[in-house]
Amino acid sequence: MDAETLRRYNESRSIAGNAVRSLCYAPHANIFFDQKGDARACCWNTTHPLGNVVQERLDDIWRSAQAQVLRRALEGMELGPGCMACARQTANGWIANPPMRAFDRFVVTETMPEWPQRMEFSIANACNLECVMCNGTLSSSIRARREHRPPQQMVYPPVFFDDLRKYLPHLRQAKFLGGEPFLVTEYYKIWDMMIGDGVNAEIHVTTNGTQYNAKVERVLDALRVGLAVSLDGATKATVESIRVNADYDQQMRNLKRFREYTLERKTSLSLTFCFMRQNWFEFGDYCLFAEEMGCNVGVNTVTSPPAFAVYNLPAEELRRILDSMERQSVDLEPRLKRNRAVWLGELDRLRRNCRQAEEAQSASAPPVLVVVP
Repeated sequence: MDAETLRRYNESRSIAGNAVRSLCYAPHANIFFDQKGDARACCWNTTHPLGNVVQERLDDIWRSAQAQVLRRALEGMELGPGCMACARQTANGWIANPPMRAFDRFVVTETMPEWPQRMEFSIANACNLECVMCNGTLSSSIRARREHRPPQQMVYPPVFFDDLRKYLPHLRQAKFLGGEPFLVTEYYKIWDMMIGDGVNAEIHVTTNGTQYNAKVERVLDALRVGLAVSLDGATKATVESIRVNADYDQQMRNLKRFREYTLERKTSLSLTFCFMRQNWFEFGDYCLFAEEMGCNVGVNTVTSPPAFAVYNLPAEELRRILDSMERQSVDLEPRLKRNRAVWLGELDRLRRNCRQAEEAQSASAPPVLVVVP
C-alpha cells in the first residue's frame, strides 16, 4: 500500500479504543478454519496459515510463530505475508471496503491476546445448490454431479472439538460458513456444545436461505443467531439462474421467517451479493430490496472462474457497465440510506478499475503515424 493510500485509509478508520495500532486486526482477534484443517487469520489469507489442526493443538496455533510474524508486520502498518487480497484491492487507491476494514470492529489491547474474539468455521462443503460460479470445494452437490468426484473427507479430529470447548466462552462471535451451514453435521456438534455450556456469543450463519426445519428452529431458539442470506439477484429469474437448484419463492418465505426472528431476538440479518457479469445490472435493485427488508448488503467480488468476473473485462465493457450504473445512481442514491455507502463504494471501485483499464489500453496502443505533407 502506498503512503498516500495508507494515510487516507487510516484517517477513515475509527480505532481510538485500540491500545495496539495495526493496519489490520485479523490475526489479533480472529481465526478462520478451512476444510484442509488450516487455521488462518482470515478467509482471504490463503498462503500464510497460523497452523493446522491435524498436526497441532489449538493453543499452539493461536500462539504460533506464524501468527506472531503476521501480527508484527501489520503493527508496523505493512501488509504481512499472505495479505495479497488487500494488496490487490487497494493497489489503485480504493479503500471503501477492503477485507481488512472488517476487523476494525474488534478492540485489541494486547499484542499477544490471550483469546481470539471471533472464530470462523468453513470446515465442510455440504451444500444442496450448484451455483454457477462455485466449485466442488464449496459445494458437495457440484463435487458429485458436475465434477464427478468422491465426497470430501472431514479432517478435523475429535481432539479439535475438545480443545475448542474452552475457547467458546471467550468469543464475541462465532461465524459459520459453508457449503450450506445448516447442512453441516459438525456445526450442530459445536452448536450443541454452546447450548450445553450456556455460551452467550453471537452466532452468525451465512446461509443460502433454502433450509428451515425443526433442526434449524432448535438452534435459532437456543442461541442468539444472526444471519446473512446469499441471493445474488433481485429477481426470481436471476437468482435461480445463478443459484442452481434454489426455489426463489421458498427462499423468500424463509427470508421472511429469518427477518421476524432477527427482529425479535435483536440480532442481525444481512443480504450478500456476488458481484459478477451475470448480475451486476441487478445490484442497484438488490440494494433497494435490502432497504425494504431493513438489511445491510455485503458484496463479494467474484474473480474466479474468470468468465464470471467483471474486473477482467476489456476497458470498453467496463465503461459500458460504469455508464449504466452511473445513470442508475442518479435515481438510486437519494433512495438509499443504510446501503448508500456500499453502493457508492462499488461504484468507486468500478470507476477506478475502468480508469486503470483505459490507461493500460492507451499505453499499449500502437503509435499513430502522422504524415506531414
